[in-house]
Amino acid sequence: MTTNALSTSERKLLVLDLNGSLLFRPSRYKKSNNGGTNVRTVLSRPYVTPFREYLFHPETSRWLDTMVWSSAQPHSVDHMVKRVFGDYTKNLKATWARDTLDLTPDKYKKKSKTVKDLTKIWNAFPTFSAQNTLLIDDSTDKANLQPWNHLFIKEYGEEERRHDMRVVPALRKNPAIKEPEFDISKLAERLRSNLRVNDAEKQKQPDRYDDTLLAVIGILDALEHEKDVAAWLQSGGIILCGKESEPSFPGGVIGDRWFDQNVVLDCWVERGRATLGRLKINEVVGVVKEVI
Repeated sequence: MTTNALSTSERKLLVLDLNGSLLFRPSRYKKSNNGGTNVRTVLSRPYVTPFREYLFHPETSRWLDTMVWSSAQPHSVDHMVKRVFGDYTKNLKATWARDTLDLTPDKYKKKSKTVKDLTKIWNAFPTFSAQNTLLIDDSTDKANLQPWNHLFIKEYGEEERRHDMRVVPALRKNPAIKEPEFDISKLAERLRSNLRVNDAEKQKQPDRYDDTLLAVIGILDALEHEKDVAAWLQSGGIILCGKESEPSFPGGVIGDRWFDQNVVLDCWVERGRATLGRLKINEVVGVVKEVI
């Protein structure tokens, strides 16, 4: 296995959101063990364990740096990071919280709209730029300054959590899930016709855990060898699922809900699973009733 790190200029940077992306925080609070500020309960998104093992696997760390940027306050971010990353916390390049968003004192204390301006990161870490940075966030508003560096993912909230808690008995009844084949010609025709999946026409999802993080692993695997992250996203790399584009393909769409198109989601999930298999990382779902 090749583990020699790439030169600084060749590395990529992954910027991760926390709440709604890697975890769900219900409104209930947990009493602090050290007498400090009480913190909200933290429930992980399915497949967080293999996701973090992938991020910090020697083969991945060879080309990828990972940091956290959350709009939550520092004490909450610290709690979430420790629960999600555990012993891998020390491997994060940086952990940024609400105090990095240049908010007024009034807005800092209230739940207000925030924007993650990636130029702040690029100023702090000059080797990174629009060409080699990917922000993963469940909010398009937070990424509106650099939309082509944003991988928009479905929010993991109360509804998604309840669904995952119901999946176990459903899978026992029907353990076999057939994955659809990826047909780029049909997808290109759909996009040419400007037919976008919306809430009214979402395809019915089979009974299975939220597998967004498996798809993200697949996407990161594809990005490893791309020279320009923003250009790849703008050209429709997500929708194309790593395949060659057709001349008439319209390209990417800012804020595209690619995860609502089963055929696209499934192809990235399969690539993610293949990547975990290649790296010998166990595919642990990790959905439990207790706090992670």
